[in-house]
Amino acid sequence: MGTAVADSIGLPYEGISPQRALKLFKPPLKQRFVFGRGMISDDTEHACMVAQALVQSGFQQEVFLKCFARRLKWWMVGFPAGVGKATAIAGIRLLLGANPHRSGVFSAGNGPAMRAAIFGAAIDNTALFVEFVRASSRITHTDPRAESSAIAVAMATRFKPPAQKAC
Repeated sequence: MGTAVADSIGLPYEGISPQRALKLFKPPLKQRFVFGRGMISDDTEHACMVAQALVQSGFQQEVFLKCFARRLKWWMVGFPAGVGKATAIAGIRLLLGANPHRSGVFSAGNGPAMRAAIFGAAIDNTALFVEFVRASSRITHTDPRAESSAIAVAMATRFKPPAQKAC
């Protein structure tokens, strides 16, 4: 929910300079699209797809990959607005029958990082969630920088502060 709310508030600011944003949007931060109700981007849609695929797969990596690929493929049929070039190419490859292990494009885009928090929150085993993050990243982006940033986001989501000692 936090991802969706923040995304819907921040979406109007995407791609504009801070100076331009100050001219266009007066404080406070609020929903600005669709009659003041807000709108989410493809990044939140992908995070939702990841969560659905993770649950449907029973946390089995190969099943997850197939579930996520199927969701991406059908999402592409809807001609989504604002989709990044690498994700669009990977989605078209999936539509044309590409194997999810080979659909990704060499790109360091932020798509994998934008959907990675789900893994950090849902999977307690570090080695396992890193493998899921890698699988989720490589389906659209094969540049190691995209994968590394996604792992960093998942790790940050997984961070748990030390327990407080009782008085």
